[in-house]
Formats: sequence, C-alpha cells, structure tokens
Amino acid sequence: MQLDVILTMAGLTLLGLLPMVNPPTSATLLLGYSKGKSKAYMSQTAKSASLILFCALTTTFFIGSSILELFNISMPSLRLGGGLIIGAIGFKMLFPSDEVKPKADNEDSIAFVPLTIPSMCGPGTMALVISGASEIAALSDDVSKLSIYGGVLAGFVGVALVAFFVLSMAYPMLKLLGKSGIDAFSRIMGFILICMGAQFCVNGLTEVYQGMQLA
Repeated sequence: MQLDVILTMAGLTLLGLLPMVNPPTSATLLLGYSKGKSKAYMSQTAKSASLILFCALTTTFFIGSSILELFNISMPSLRLGGGLIIGAIGFKMLFPSDEVKPKADNEDSIAFVPLTIPSMCGPGTMALVISGASEIAALSDDVSKLSIYGGVLAGFVGVALVAFFVLSMAYPMLKLLGKSGIDAFSRIMGFILICMGAQFCVNGLTEVYQGMQLA
C-alpha cells in the first residue's frame, strides 16, 4: 500500500464529504430532540451516531449501487424520498407539538434516524459516495486500488470523528442557550431543513424531467 495515496485519498474524502454531511445541522437536530435529556444520553447518542455514520458511509461505498439496482431505485427517487423525510423533520422542528411526554433516556434513540439518516448520510451524501465508488472501480489495473480504498476508509473515519466532536458540543450549547434559545434555534433550523428537503425534491424532479427529455 502506498502511504502518499492513502493520505491523499483520505484528505480528498474528508474535504469532499464534510460539506455534505454537515455535522452542525445534525447537532441542531440533537438539540431539538434532546430537550429534558441528560448529558449521558446526549453523549451516548453522539457516539452511536458517529459510529453509525461510518458504517453507513462504508456500506454505501461498497454496496450502495448494488442495493439501488436490486430494488430498482433510481437516484432521483432517492433524492425525492430523502427530501420528503428531511422536509417532514423540518416541519416537526418548526411546528413542535405542545404536548410532549417525557421519556426515559434509553427510549427512542435518534442516533440512526434522523441524526445519521437522512441528516448526515442523506441522498446527496449517498449519491456522492456511490459516484466516487463507481469512478474508483473504473480505474485501470495499474493503479493501487487497495491504497485508494484504504484512503477512502480513513477519510470516512475522519468524517465520523469530526461528527462526533461537533455532536458532543451539543450539550454545552444546550446549557448556554437555555430552553427559549434552543426553541428559537430549532425553529430556524427547522425552516432551513424544509428548504433543504424542497431542494432535494426539486433536484430529483429535475433529473426525472431531464431523463424524460432524453428518452
């Protein structure tokens, strides 16, 4: 394995994925969904979400395209589905229910949904990872693919660590902003998530339209 190739691919993976993963948005989700929760709960959720993120990125990288082909799911469909989910989460944050029953810290973990999917590993992230995997698979045999794959996996680890650090800062933010501050911040981010979901849907519909034009 070539160390320079590994480091280069790790850096490119980290720089390419971080804007798509966008851990601060997920930290806002964690704040909004963790009202009344303990520091231990939020810390455990941050650890679980970062681990699930690494697993989701790795799974998408190696078998993501095969899964889409198996279930005959197109990328526009993935974008539309992800956009609807993100929009639904945004509406929930923008218009929270007045009556929320307090739950134990071990109930209803949000590490997988919505923190990891579709927030950090949404349709845009999946599309980027699957596209990168396809390009790597198409490289000539004289290229050290083992080093490239190693670098990509190292990049996934880096992304997961950054996500863990950002999510871990949610509890200090919760203490700093207080209940009213978190409510206001959650509503603002809820509106932004609705816009993001709408954009995903627009992108998906645009791809469908372009596909119909080419047919």
